[in-house]
Amino acid sequence: MVDSSAGPSAPAATAAPAPPLMQRLGRAALLLSVATALALACSAAVLALVFRADFLTGAAAAVDRLVFEHGVVAAFLASSPLLAALLVGYGYMQRGIRRRAAARLAEAAAAQSR
Repeated sequence: MVDSSAGPSAPAATAAPAPPLMQRLGRAALLLSVATALALACSAAVLALVFRADFLTGAAAAVDRLVFEHGVVAAFLASSPLLAALLVGYGYMQRGIRRRAAARLAEAAAAQSR
């Protein structure tokens, strides 16, 4: 329920002031160091797996045979990063088209209300 006793002249709620620059930079540095530590841990785990992955030799040989015996599979695997980038770009394009259409509609509605 809305309190109508305040009336239209009630002051608008103001946002809290932004934290000082050094506090924001300190938080950003902390988040960057945490993300870097996580990336280093993941990289070390992958490197350790590669050096100790003798059990994967048979599976890797099977994948190798499959890829190089079927050229279509090799071409698809080689082009999959490009296809993923195109799909992401298409999504961003659609978002921009929708945003411009909404802006045009709002502009047209504002022009008709004048």
